[in-house]
Amino acid sequence: MISMISEKVLFVDDDKNLLSAVKRQFRNKLDLVAAPGGEDALTVIKYQGPFAVVISDMQMPYMNGIELLSHVRNMAPDTVRVMLTGNANLQTAIDSVNEGNIFRFLTKPCSPELLHKTIIAAIKQYRLQRTEHDLLNRTLKGAISLLTDVLSMVNPHAFSQASRIQRYVKQIVSALELEETWSYELAAMLSQLGRIAMPPEIIAKVASGSELSAEERAVFSEHPEIAKRLLDHIPRFEIVSAMIKEQSGSAELPKLTAKLSKEEKAVLGGHILKVVIAYDSQLIADKSVHQSIAFLRSCPQMYDPGIVAVLDSVCTDQHEVSIQQLPIARLKPGMIIDQNINSKTGVLYVAKGHEITQTFIYRLMGLEASGLWSGNIQVLINGD
Repeated sequence: MISMISEKVLFVDDDKNLLSAVKRQFRNKLDLVAAPGGEDALTVIKYQGPFAVVISDMQMPYMNGIELLSHVRNMAPDTVRVMLTGNANLQTAIDSVNEGNIFRFLTKPCSPELLHKTIIAAIKQYRLQRTEHDLLNRTLKGAISLLTDVLSMVNPHAFSQASRIQRYVKQIVSALELEETWSYELAAMLSQLGRIAMPPEIIAKVASGSELSAEERAVFSEHPEIAKRLLDHIPRFEIVSAMIKEQSGSAELPKLTAKLSKEEKAVLGGHILKVVIAYDSQLIADKSVHQSIAFLRSCPQMYDPGIVAVLDSVCTDQHEVSIQQLPIARLKPGMIIDQNINSKTGVLYVAKGHEITQTFIYRLMGLEASGLWSGNIQVLINGD
């Protein structure tokens, strides 16, 4: 007996007789769901997805196949899309490819054998895309881990600041309900990467919150461009590197529509980074949360008031935290380091504000075992 393919397939057509026939034909071969129209299909995708393949008729009331597959492309980019129509004109085919980015274009009447063959090919394409995405994600995580490890060793203060920036950005992006949140969070985590090329005396001043001279500010302002050049060599990092560069830019903030272009995402990400970095710099200079927000509000031309308002809301809505002194064995991921951690010779390992990870705990255990560091660590623990 041939086993049923596990991936789900959605067939959309306003012809109920055709839907019934298709369900009978593939009953023991495919996990097939039928929908009688575009609106029903979108509801099914939202609540019963993910679907490996969506096959849609072209001519349907209220929402045609091109419109539906275009929505599917936005809702579920990995889903492979197939168009089925009885009107096989060239313009329909062109529109289907351009708007819905379809995998195949079939004409009615379509034999069960051809339809089944097309669905199997589409499922294989879906599996290939998912495999490539999984590989890409692992590659990206490896690259990010390497870059942040380099930053943590070369410049612990910059690494800890990047860790704090990422937490703020994650909260702002969530509050704004933005798409592709990973790109904003990655840009935040790597936003200080260019500081590895900065002179040590400038880095020391920045870490202590001391004022820079005009010449030093000019040198320090180059670090976003340096980070961009480093990241531009990594595939799929274009939007991330563009956001990092835009943290020092002056482009007008785009309107927050449902679908932002890559250029608009880069500008928005840059504005968010600019606000968050300035806020964190105020805290480093021993300003209170209220004073830091007030400073940002006093410079509306520099820091977007809308983003500042969101930052204010997420900062004032924080849960209470407790301060504790804990041995390494009791540290847990998610706690925040509330002190600088130095070696016995005064070398800075980790700066205040770093979020603890399991890898960081292992690193501290290694330092303790080698006798390079000992004692309790002061941490902030979320009260919820």
